[in-house]
Amino acid sequence: MVVSLLLAIMFLLWYPNSYFKLMGGGKLIALIAGIDVFLGPLLTLIIFNTQKKSLKFDLLCIAIIQILAMSYGLYVMFEARPVFTVFNKDHFHVVSVVDVHPQELAKGKKDKWRTLSLTGPVLAAIGTPDKNDKVETAFAMVEAAHAYRYPRLYDEYEAHKSEVINVARPLKDLVKDDKNSAINDFLQDQNRPISDFAYLPIKSEVSEMSAVIDVTTGDLIKIIG
Repeated sequence: MVVSLLLAIMFLLWYPNSYFKLMGGGKLIALIAGIDVFLGPLLTLIIFNTQKKSLKFDLLCIAIIQILAMSYGLYVMFEARPVFTVFNKDHFHVVSVVDVHPQELAKGKKDKWRTLSLTGPVLAAIGTPDKNDKVETAFAMVEAAHAYRYPRLYDEYEAHKSEVINVARPLKDLVKDDKNSAINDFLQDQNRPISDFAYLPIKSEVSEMSAVIDVTTGDLIKIIG
């Protein structure tokens, strides 16, 4: 019951669509399921003895241990949730809570880049610093590889859609990479030809998948992998 509730929270709020897989959610669920299904019952089996005067106290201690362990698992999931999906040159990077220092978060240019989303990642792109601001320009150059960690460098994704379309590769190229089934399912859902779509790599700190792009609008349609 508890695991089912946590799964619902993860899939519907914190890790929508394919972000669960991209962020390594399977390992987190395995941890929580192990705690819920095995830890409590195992400890109970070890200490259970109807003749023990301290049985009620022992069972209470086990319940407390289980609750604490579950709380830790939930905290890990909460801190690992994706909060930004950032386009940068030729790929997307998914940013989790722990990827952004609170001081850097506060420097975001807009409210949506200064807030840690609870309902899935906010889409953004790495912008071009003002050339007259030499300090910011130098900072952007030095941190280019990790620009996604700095909301102060974010820009509206809408302003970079043409760039996304230009660097994206035809979706048909993914067919060669053993993703036929996922692509076929996607095309069936969309009821559109494969030529309408392109893709770019989308990365997290633990995994890499493919972001499907509409070649006309530049919208990020789906993550497959």
